[in-house]
Amino acid sequence: MQSNIYYNSHNDYLEHWERYERHNFLAQRLLNIIIQANWNKNLICRFYLTRNDIEIHRNRFGRYIAVVETIAKEMKQLNINYNEKRIIKIIDILTKIQQYDN
Repeated sequence: MQSNIYYNSHNDYLEHWERYERHNFLAQRLLNIIIQANWNKNLICRFYLTRNDIEIHRNRFGRYIAVVETIAKEMKQLNINYNEKRIIKIIDILTKIQQYDN
């Protein structure tokens, strides 16, 4: 009986550890997307973009927004340090950058 209690608590520990590791991975992906978006934003502000470049830019930021929404769903399921306001703010900022027009 005693080993069963240890086994259950050990499984709980492993489950928490796996969730924590997944959360760290998702947070790193989110940080990478923010860095890429910032780099692209700085780049588009320095050059005149053609219509084709603007379309590529909008598609790229559309993909960024889709990835952020996917990450948000997974982080909400993990329920470790999830802040919905922060995710909404990131999506709003990406949408504003996506709508950029020379």
